[in-house]
Amino acid sequence: MIKKRGRTKLPESGTLVAPSSTLLENHFEELLEAIEEIRGLTALLKALPASSEKRDDYEGRLYAALTHLDHHVKPANKEWDRVVDQMADK
Repeated sequence: MIKKRGRTKLPESGTLVAPSSTLLENHFEELLEAIEEIRGLTALLKALPASSEKRDDYEGRLYAALTHLDHHVKPANKEWDRVVDQMADK
């Protein structure tokens, strides 16, 4: 079981990380949008009865949001590694 330790304190900029490249910032925005979509859809699906006609639509949208998330995670990690590698050279 994961213990919650309270809310994460955000820096003055209002973000957890300050992206060091425009590409990384773009991936972060896309990731956050996908995560919000996933959270909303999972909440809807939890509340819907199994017999609901809308279930297939929401499950399809959930799959699309998960795919979108995956599409941005890999390049974000690659860009993060590139930025960190550049920092080590300075």
